[in-house]
Amino acid sequence: MRQYMKSAAPTFRIGLSGCAGGLEAVSSSRLLDLAEQAEALGFEGLWLNEEHFQGSIVEVEGRRCLSPLVLASAMLARTRRLRIGFSVLLLALHHPVRLAEEIATLDVISDGRVDFGISRGANPRYLEVYGIDPETANVSFQSRLQFLFEAWQDGKVPFGENSYSIEPKPVQKPHPPVFIGTYTEETAAWAARQGHAIICHGITNMANQRRMMRAFKDAGGDVTRVPFGRFVYVSETDASAREELWPTVLKLAGRLKGFGLFNRKGILTEGDLDPEVFYREMVIAGSPETCARRFLELHDELGITYLNALSAFFGFLPFDLLDRSLTLLGREVRPRVEQALISRLTA
Repeated sequence: MRQYMKSAAPTFRIGLSGCAGGLEAVSSSRLLDLAEQAEALGFEGLWLNEEHFQGSIVEVEGRRCLSPLVLASAMLARTRRLRIGFSVLLLALHHPVRLAEEIATLDVISDGRVDFGISRGANPRYLEVYGIDPETANVSFQSRLQFLFEAWQDGKVPFGENSYSIEPKPVQKPHPPVFIGTYTEETAAWAARQGHAIICHGITNMANQRRMMRAFKDAGGDVTRVPFGRFVYVSETDASAREELWPTVLKLAGRLKGFGLFNRKGILTEGDLDPEVFYREMVIAGSPETCARRFLELHDELGITYLNALSAFFGFLPFDLLDRSLTLLGREVRPRVEQALISRLTA
């Protein structure tokens, strides 16, 4: 079991999540400017997805999911404080030696700003193309993860009759924090027992998120370490938020419904993708005051101190709206929530 230090500061952190760390309103070098902007606005980190064959899903002005490891390197080079995480890397698709080297390299060049998010599963299409047996991928997850832990320690790793040192070693000790992406209570509880955090994906409805958080907490997990995902949009008023966001909700809900996401256990029901239900239950939207209040409600109910905002709505949100929403989220919502929590402690 691995232990990580808890943060002593009573702050409320906000990260951005999505194919390009919640910034996938563009698919050009402008992404790197947005990473700098996210850092200047005080966000904790960006979380990058590993996706493949997404052309049939994200057909929005050429926006695509970029390679997360390559994008992470560029974003880390352009920032000084911002953390970069993965939500998630699909462990079965990566050779463990190469992955150990690449994650450690990112950690070294960023001076320890990497969060290692992984999943035991993978889309069947990915496994087919990569030539990986689904049963093998699931069974080998823990042994692959254990290999990475050994590779990141001082000393050599045995390979048959030989032993080799895998370099470099990460800056964070014993290794970058591990976050397990899952939709099952069993894996959430396993992660807690191993001392890892989980990633509570924003594409999951609240009933499933509550179930996951309960399983994680009951197994001894620290809920303050969990990046808790929600679609988030901030505007000047509640009315303007709905008016501006509604076309995006219609497009996204329709696309997800066509994709059949509700057929996957533990994620969504078909009813969740009704646009009205989606807006009410899957999205936190409104004025800075409304969004801050809803963040505090999540904190009070589930103990959350890290809200991971799906800010670009998988690339369907127009860039000008994303830019303004991020500014309000960083400059008005986050300080409101932090001040409210500090006031409670000093009351």
